Amino acid sequence: MKTFIFYLLSMVIFFSSIANAQTNRLLQQRWQFKEARLVLLKENSKTIFEQLSAQLQDYPIVHYLRYFYLKSHLEEEKAETIQAFLEQYKNSPIAQLLRQAWLTKLAQKGHWQTFIANYTPQKSTVLQCYYLQAHFKTQGELKEELLEKAKDLWLVGISQPNECDPLFAYLYDNELITNEMRWQRIRLAMQKGNIRLARFIAKALPEPDQELATLWQDMHKKPASTLKEFILSDETPLAREILLYGIRRLARKNADSAYQYWKNYKTSDAFTEQENAELFYDIVLSSIRQNHPDAARWFTEVDKNLIDEKIIQARLQLALAQQNWQDVKKLIESLPITEQNKLQFQYWQARVLEQTGSTKKAEKRFQTLSQNRDYYGFLAAGRLGKQYQFHSEPLNISQKEKDQLFEKQTGILCARELYFIGLTELARLEWEAVLSNLSTSELKIAAAIAHEWGWYDRAIRAIGKAKYYDDLDIRFPLPFYDTVLNHAQAQQLDFAYVYAVIRQESAFQSDIISVAGALGLMQLMPATAKRVAKKQQILLKNDEDLFVPDINIALGTAYLRDLLNQFNDNHLLATAAYNAGPSRAKRWGKKYGCLPPDIWIELIPFNETRKYVQRVLSYMPIFEYQMVGHLEVKTMPLDMICPK
Repeated sequence: MKTFIFYLLSMVIFFSSIANAQTNRLLQQRWQFKEARLVLLKENSKTIFEQLSAQLQDYPIVHYLRYFYLKSHLEEEKAETIQAFLEQYKNSPIAQLLRQAWLTKLAQKGHWQTFIANYTPQKSTVLQCYYLQAHFKTQGELKEELLEKAKDLWLVGISQPNECDPLFAYLYDNELITNEMRWQRIRLAMQKGNIRLARFIAKALPEPDQELATLWQDMHKKPASTLKEFILSDETPLAREILLYGIRRLARKNADSAYQYWKNYKTSDAFTEQENAELFYDIVLSSIRQNHPDAARWFTEVDKNLIDEKIIQARLQLALAQQNWQDVKKLIESLPITEQNKLQFQYWQARVLEQTGSTKKAEKRFQTLSQNRDYYGFLAAGRLGKQYQFHSEPLNISQKEKDQLFEKQTGILCARELYFIGLTELARLEWEAVLSNLSTSELKIAAAIAHEWGWYDRAIRAIGKAKYYDDLDIRFPLPFYDTVLNHAQAQQLDFAYVYAVIRQESAFQSDIISVAGALGLMQLMPATAKRVAKKQQILLKNDEDLFVPDINIALGTAYLRDLLNQFNDNHLLATAAYNAGPSRAKRWGKKYGCLPPDIWIELIPFNETRKYVQRVLSYMPIFEYQMVGHLEVKTMPLDMICPK
């Protein structure tokens, strides 16, 4: 027996030493790779590049050194060398990155034959324009298929990049842009409210058409006065389209007046049946938002095929703003069963029962709803005074399953190494390339792997893609714990509130940049960050500092505290303000007087902000649960809304 135990201990020590040696080797390779990249940036020598690469032959991302070298030597490297790399690593995202950089360089140098030979379909509008330009530069013309692609690039409602100008000049010079196409582009521009582009395109139209284009622009800028003077003598499709556009524009501010125009033109058969139905939909939607006295009745007359989430939400808001529970009941009962079964309408149906005296039925429905880990489920539990239900079911992923996925998907190894050496943007590209090919079960394994690495934003994305929502450790982790706790305490904020905002804003991706230009974990706009930094005496050297978690969280929590101070510690208004801006939140706060908080949240006019507030509020108890356990969880901070 002693001999057997000694044998087992020996084997454990043996395999442990192998594992330690492998770990140490990997750590050494990561250090060598980072050093090699720095040397490459400084020395820029092919000899040094080859020496450094040789030292890292078995490292999973050694080919990235070659990528970095080639990208910085596109002009002097032979085409064959670049082509060989692109072929060898065609399944890696860096092949596409290198190809894009090379194609751009070839176009800028006018090497059109090489460009065509190495072009593959690209999402980049600039590269698409270069590709078509390459063809007429080398062949003197665009053949039919390519000509259609050129027209498609021109036929958009926005201004295209300057690099497309030579292509568009070719279309103009060869009189390939017809007046019909010009009207198509004007239409697209007007749909996007791009008056400047529409005006520019209209300059090439015949004079009578220019007058129509001017009329369309007037309908956009001043629909009320333009419609008043408009006479539909020319019943062409274009004239009717301009008229429809004008009435829609008018409806945004004056649904009542738009309704009268619609009613008058409907009797004169100016529009088709479908046009009438769609225009009426738009008028009714605006009338609901403007609290028109006939909005509820008009809603019942909307074509059933046009009823969608947008108009249903607006109708619900109108009834709730008036606290007209019979109207809420009628609305819900008019919806398809699939809509009625949504948690949102189950909750409001329960509120109807509660408000109309059917207390027992309401409690029964709230009880069923309260089993859901969801905003409406938490609301229902709150109305019953019951604890929230969290239903945490962690994934049970074995090491064997992880190892098998590593063997099958080498891109995961690349993503791991890029992530751990700090090349996060490239790591995400490798990771996303892998994710697109995984099954649901493999996505769960990938989520567990990313979570294990501390790559929380990718873990959240992977488990979301797998549609597995019950592993709360992966979906609601607690990174930057000391930083969040310290800054939350310094600003007298609930730590769960800070975590909920971060989770909603960035899902813990510290280097994220929004379309609007907000930066970092708490998605701060640079101007806001500078203002808060000055007030808090926090050193903010540049916008890049907002990607540093400690700085971002310090400023984000200070901004949250500022908003709470502005709104008398009202979490609903402060949260809405964090997303949509303080002025909007103030306007919404004053609009309805004192309202129950669940109604006020439902009345937020911006769909994005309404869902934002709901998610932040529902994330708060989940983060409390993650930290302190079920028994300690407080309710969502549902502050009463009253005008100040």
